[in-house]
Amino acid sequence: MKAAIPDIPLPLLSPSKRIHAEVSVETVWIGSTVYPECPVWRVWCDERLVVDTSTFGLLPQDGEPLAYGLTFVKATRHRPQTGIGPGRMVKARFAGRDGRELEVTIRVTDLSAFCAVRQFGKRPSTQRLAGTLALHCQDETWRANVPVSRGGSDAQDLSITRFPQGSVLLERGETLNAQRSTLNAQGKVPQVRFAPSGKLVAFWRHGLEQHLVFFDRPGDLAVRRFGALERVDELVVTDGRQGCNHLFLTVPFTKAALPAPAFGGAVTPAFRAAFETMLGRGAASDDFWMMRGEPGEFAVAARRQGNVWQVAGVTAAAQTLTVRFEDLWLRMPAEQRALTYTVDILRDPLKGEAGDRVEEPFADQAPDVRVALDLAKNGGFLITFNPQI
Repeated sequence: MKAAIPDIPLPLLSPSKRIHAEVSVETVWIGSTVYPECPVWRVWCDERLVVDTSTFGLLPQDGEPLAYGLTFVKATRHRPQTGIGPGRMVKARFAGRDGRELEVTIRVTDLSAFCAVRQFGKRPSTQRLAGTLALHCQDETWRANVPVSRGGSDAQDLSITRFPQGSVLLERGETLNAQRSTLNAQGKVPQVRFAPSGKLVAFWRHGLEQHLVFFDRPGDLAVRRFGALERVDELVVTDGRQGCNHLFLTVPFTKAALPAPAFGGAVTPAFRAAFETMLGRGAASDDFWMMRGEPGEFAVAARRQGNVWQVAGVTAAAQTLTVRFEDLWLRMPAEQRALTYTVDILRDPLKGEAGDRVEEPFADQAPDVRVALDLAKNGGFLITFNPQI
């Protein structure tokens, strides 16, 4: 379906009206400089702002943004079917007095927002810039050394993306940042922000495309898989904190096969067994549930194959974690439930226990069994629930 839209701002609602995006042309302040007639967009999730007024186009450091001095020309609406459900899309065309034209595509689903920019025509001067570009957000600046064309359709896109005041970047620590920079050749890795409204915003870029996906809690990130990273060349886990970060901030952003993790000496054997189970490399599962966790702190996940459940947990700091099997028992098909189970536990040894791991079997356990485990620093556990015939 295509229909001309006579004026702006252009509203765009997802099928359930949970996501609301808007495209407009406004005067924008960047530092102390005013840029008139800038095409901008903003996004709300559940009626709360998650992406503040943000420009399209390029901002060279100490230069002028590409997308200003433009007027709205026309727009068409579409109803695409995306990989995460039905969506609504608008294509808006903007033109400048110097012959430039910008086509902006905005698409929303009930879980995401997408923006792509195409430039047509050139400025009278096609001076090339090679240097540092800055992507300005609310409280920090990312920089990337890339060659950029001042005109033409091959310009790199580092548009200004702003998040509501008080947004916090979930990815913390220089160790993980340095590791993640090696995950793909382009060096463009996803970021995850926690908005004051309580929403998580995962966002990444592919050329002139910007993808944003919204979540309610960190555990949701580890369940869905997105093709933000074409591949993951290595998965180094030096300690529990880095491993917990990978589960939320690396693994969900690639659909490629994951490499074998390279563990450091700090993590325990139980951590290694649990982490491998959570990755599930090449193993088909009937169900997977990231039960709870926080990036960089801990994670507990369950994987089911037939009528057998495996629950894995990893942590950065020493702490006690509890697993209630009844939650998993009710989640599986009724015909596969048993009345008694054998529970096999692989865990970290307690003070005074010999060896680097402890394996314990417990027979005749009811579905309402609860297991509380004391995890060591950089430790973990793996519990297998087998139906007892």
